[in-house]
Amino acid sequence: MCHSSKRLRFFLPVIFVLMIGFSACSPTTNTITPTPTAVPANTLPGGGDCVKQGQHAQAPFTNVRVSHDAYLAHSEPMLAENPRNPLNLVGGSKFFTNPARYAFQIGYFSSFDGGCSWNDGGVLPGFDKQITTSDVSFAFGNHNDVYAAVLFDEGGPRGKSGIVVSKSADGGKTFGNPVRVFEDRADQVFSDKPWIAVDQTDGPQRGFIYVVWSYDHKGTCGGYNNCSEELAFSRSTDGGKTFSPVSLVEGNAPFCTNPATGRPAGSTKCDAMQGAIPVVGPDGTLYVASPYIDVMSGPIPTRLLVINSRDGGTSWSSPVLIATIHDINGWFPPERYRNLSLPAFACDPRSGQLYLTWSDKGTRDADILFTTSRDHGLTWSAPIRVNDDAPGNGANQFQPQMAVAPDGVVSISFFDTRLDAQHRLIDVYVAQSVDDGASFMKNVRVTTQSWDPAVDAPVDGYGSQFIGDYQGLAVDDHFVHPFWNDTRTGAQEILTAAVPSAQIRVASQSPATVSHFVSGT
Repeated sequence: MCHSSKRLRFFLPVIFVLMIGFSACSPTTNTITPTPTAVPANTLPGGGDCVKQGQHAQAPFTNVRVSHDAYLAHSEPMLAENPRNPLNLVGGSKFFTNPARYAFQIGYFSSFDGGCSWNDGGVLPGFDKQITTSDVSFAFGNHNDVYAAVLFDEGGPRGKSGIVVSKSADGGKTFGNPVRVFEDRADQVFSDKPWIAVDQTDGPQRGFIYVVWSYDHKGTCGGYNNCSEELAFSRSTDGGKTFSPVSLVEGNAPFCTNPATGRPAGSTKCDAMQGAIPVVGPDGTLYVASPYIDVMSGPIPTRLLVINSRDGGTSWSSPVLIATIHDINGWFPPERYRNLSLPAFACDPRSGQLYLTWSDKGTRDADILFTTSRDHGLTWSAPIRVNDDAPGNGANQFQPQMAVAPDGVVSISFFDTRLDAQHRLIDVYVAQSVDDGASFMKNVRVTTQSWDPAVDAPVDGYGSQFIGDYQGLAVDDHFVHPFWNDTRTGAQEILTAAVPSAQIRVASQSPATVSHFVSGT
């Protein structure tokens, strides 16, 4: 999010209680030429040491530091993998120029050896130093090109806010100047939380680029601005050279009730959307999942909903309710870093089965919950618990990210405090499903040491420490690549790991270790 979270603007700091991931669903291919001799499954030919034979299929996994620059803090990392080359990964995050003043811009990283070593590209070009850029998401196109969507905010009473897309034609080594998707004066429309997807199917929308974001009327929603927050959409049909005029596509549903001041009585317009995520199904259907929130931070709970378009965003279905959730919005006392239940959304590139996960505080601690749809989002399964620690033990699991490999394995990464008796220190865990989300295997610890969220944390204008609202994740049939911020060096830096995927770990574990579990809510 840009600046402080809009949800948190509704709370005074003294009463705080406290994701998206991006995932595409288009078919993916692995074009590595097979070698004449058998290649071990936990090896990527041409990759670095972290993806070569001889690395342990079990924890501990090598933790690779991605950021090596002069910026003072990094957070909200996102990651994408080239579907035609699993050695090529592109990531980005906030690069803080002045954490004390909560000043940052978006920077980027690239890897061409499977995530074992990284090039630091610095901040995205084309923005003046005083302009804030935030909330990056990435998507690969059909020709090894990669697109980065960000919001920008010029600041000041009449400064502009908007959404832009930058393109790299060399696998993320360099990016060109941004192309405007939408802009307006920030006190008229504030554009927040953009997410991007590219249609990689062979259908009529092949190559279309889709961007969705929150369209805040009358400026940033929250605080004393009881505005509506609609779901904005734009697309490019020419490889990101131009984008269509903005469309507001949230629709109406009987569960979209909101007691905001000035809202017409009886309105069912779904105009309180935050953190929308697009994915493209193997048949070219575009799906967008989003939380529907109470912009007054009042009595109505957060609802998760989904809409779809079968014609590239020309027309849209009515919203379908996925789940009503217990949002973690606020702090985890006694800690002071902010949180909220941004979901992660993904689908199976073969079957089009949809998956959604989020952090839910239905008990006294936060858990990762998961649901799936086998009928194009019309109905959703009862949520199950993904984290496998003891229920109600006080540990918090939050900021899930999710992706589905070409072979259908579902991977979810998340922050987790289970290893610290005081539940302060954070680790990264991964959970995987090899049965289309019916159950999840034993959680795997990714981090080799726990990290303290209070170290070097920027502080926003409302007194909340900032470790980000979400993390990154990319997957293939060989490896899972969590992408997270971590303070083990004494500063917020970006780290990653190459975790062998479930099929590899199953082959090297005992049946007791890989037993599946399903836990209801």
